[in-house]
Amino acid sequence: MFKLDSKLLEIFYYIYKYKNVSAAAETLGLSQPAVSNCLNKIRTHFNDPLFLRVGNEMVPTELAKQLFSPISEIIGKIESVNNFKVDFTPNQSDQLFSIAMTDVSHLVLLPKLAKYLKQYAPSIRLKVRPISRETSYQMANGEIDLAIGFLPEFDQGFYQQQLFSQYYVVISRKDHPRIQSDHLDIETYIRESHVDVDTSIGHYHIENELISRGLKRNILMTLPSYLGVGLVVQETDAIATIPYYLSEVLLSRGNLKILQAPLDFPTYPVRQYWHTSCHHQSSNQWLRKVIFDLFSELP
Repeated sequence: MFKLDSKLLEIFYYIYKYKNVSAAAETLGLSQPAVSNCLNKIRTHFNDPLFLRVGNEMVPTELAKQLFSPISEIIGKIESVNNFKVDFTPNQSDQLFSIAMTDVSHLVLLPKLAKYLKQYAPSIRLKVRPISRETSYQMANGEIDLAIGFLPEFDQGFYQQQLFSQYYVVISRKDHPRIQSDHLDIETYIRESHVDVDTSIGHYHIENELISRGLKRNILMTLPSYLGVGLVVQETDAIATIPYYLSEVLLSRGNLKILQAPLDFPTYPVRQYWHTSCHHQSSNQWLRKVIFDLFSELP
């Protein structure tokens, strides 16, 4: 059996990435027949079709999915060598960094990071992307440099560093007719109407804690993200249970007050994650240090 070389691994990688032989061939500067011929060699090596044509896409088999992570790591290291630069000077660089983060991080972290970059690295550019099911693959293939959030599914192939812990508080409008003090008991919490966010880690933490106690909230409105929760609470009698550091941002901008949650909802760590392929890149190391210095154990 012949051994796979880096060129064959690249062909597998780009077919997987684009789900298309022609797109892979164009990226690699090869003809489509040449790529197809190489794909047949890879299939023979693994005794598996690896990709099945479904419509206009090449859909990976289960074996191909398992191979992608180690192969993408190898490709990442090869690209790191090819693109290696001895130094990285942040105050002179115009590098574009791609960071995946949650909507909470948009509000809590981005303003401070942008202020720092303006002062110390004015030409550095950021592309902020949402956390999704594709994030780990996009980090493995170099599309995303860093991810920030609570991502327990990022295990093999990723480094991680804790920044701070989040916990939950309740917000209401300052002149709420039934909540006059900063103390909120369980009966009042359950009786009031709530604004919920159903795509967040917090939604599941909160619901699990309530279910374990046999409690159920009265949900007035469910939002797809935290971005509108403060404005809704300001204009209604509804309350919302949100991460503490987000509540501080909202408090500074609206007619809101923060209440201690009447239940011990779980806390969760917010970390930065990066793929092994960029662990030794000086530019990535600089970005990680900046984020750690800015946000490690937020006061």
